[in-house]
Amino acid sequence: MKTGIDTRKLTFLALMLAITIIMDLTPLGAVPLGTISATINHIPTIITGAALGPVAGLIMGTLFGIVTLIHAMTRPNGVLDPLFIDPLISVLPRMMIGVASFYVYRLFSKTKLRPLSGLAAGIAGSLTNTGLVFLMLYLLYAKEVAEKVGMAFKAVVISVFTTNAIAEAVISALLTAAIVAAYNRYYRLDI
Repeated sequence: MKTGIDTRKLTFLALMLAITIIMDLTPLGAVPLGTISATINHIPTIITGAALGPVAGLIMGTLFGIVTLIHAMTRPNGVLDPLFIDPLISVLPRMMIGVASFYVYRLFSKTKLRPLSGLAAGIAGSLTNTGLVFLMLYLLYAKEVAEKVGMAFKAVVISVFTTNAIAEAVISALLTAAIVAAYNRYYRLDI
């Protein structure tokens, strides 16, 4: 009889949360790429969604958002960090990263494009993160973002999506594909 608590999944979630916290507290959460730095703190959430499903992805996304909120409250280092004290910016968008990753992974894994499912999940999760954070920033703080950065909000979005977002999506795709493939081989899972 199953109790409803899957120890393997709970352990996986704890490991992904620990990795997220370590990445947040150290320089490991950013990959320097010349003039930009690609944030990769969201990758454990993407991997969780792709490997364990939408509920685990939602839980991990919520935990990642809480880590982001705590970071903004205790160690703000960017001009926009004070805006991330608002859970609608720091938590809500991140809740959907693992969910989006799972459904894209599942969609691709049921087609001839199955070998690309991990790559697609990584791209989807990364773009979900960036897209939803900027959507919430636009809806709630567009004027403040423009003032803090010194350019129109539209220019900020174009700048981020043509630099950081692309780099983050590529790195997320490669790491997600490799880790989820290894996880699935080990557990012989078929979502």
